[in-house]
Amino acid sequence: MAKLEEYRKYIKQILTEYSQYYKSDNQVEAQTIFDSEHDHYQLVYVG
Repeated sequence: MAKLEEYRKYIKQILTEYSQYYKSDNQVEAQTIFDSEHDHYQLVYVG
């Protein structure tokens, strides 16, 4: 179970860093969505 928690942490870290990296267009915003209970993780571009 500890390995699963570690994978969740890495996924969140990667998506968060990637969402902060993309800042070239002010009209488009990168948002992260994390559902750790069901293990659903998304990076969404809004705008």
